[in-house]
Amino acid sequence: KKKNKDRPSNMAHRVITGKNVVVTGSNRGLGLQFVKQFLSKGNSVVATARNLEKAAELQRLAQEHAGRLTIASLDVSDPASIEKLPSQVPWDRVDVLINNAGVAGSFRSLEDTNSDVMMDTFRTNTVGPLLVCQALLSSGKLGAPQSAEGAGATIVANVTSKMGSIDDNGSGGSYAYRASKCALNIVTKSLSIDLKDLGIDTILLHPGWVM
Repeated sequence: KKKNKDRPSNMAHRVITGKNVVVTGSNRGLGLQFVKQFLSKGNSVVATARNLEKAAELQRLAQEHAGRLTIASLDVSDPASIEKLPSQVPWDRVDVLINNAGVAGSFRSLEDTNSDVMMDTFRTNTVGPLLVCQALLSSGKLGAPQSAEGAGATIVANVTSKMGSIDDNGSGGSYAYRASKCALNIVTKSLSIDLKDLGIDTILLHPGWVM
């Protein structure tokens, strides 16, 4: 049976080299590892962080990979900050966008969940990735003229969690985090439809439990 090369499962296994990559939430953990891996494959990277003064490892990497790593200030919970992102991207085209920034500290019980917790988590985990994608699209840097690879040359990858699965929820709780990731999943599905004709493949990444 002939495989469909456009299936997300295949897109997630592409070897990405020599591309322009934006990774949000890059000062530690999974985001920092994304940056290191992309740099090791010869890509140019814009790595974002809310507090650049605390991004010591990114600063070290920027010296080690001078000319290929740009550190940008970004708070994905702040629309004004997101609007400034395109001006910090030094290229005309973004080949890969990894929406990694998120909050994971909202694993609260029913009694501890309130409106502020819900809205703050949604603002970062769901609305933020959508607005980042929107800002780069509006600037013309995402889905810009395609390379010789043709359709699908641009990738938007949103980092989700299995905790956003309705079917897999067997333990309850974590209302804000679960709901925000579930909402991100449907946002990503809509993006995959709306951006397809622009040559942009939109996928979800579930990295598993990250310490």
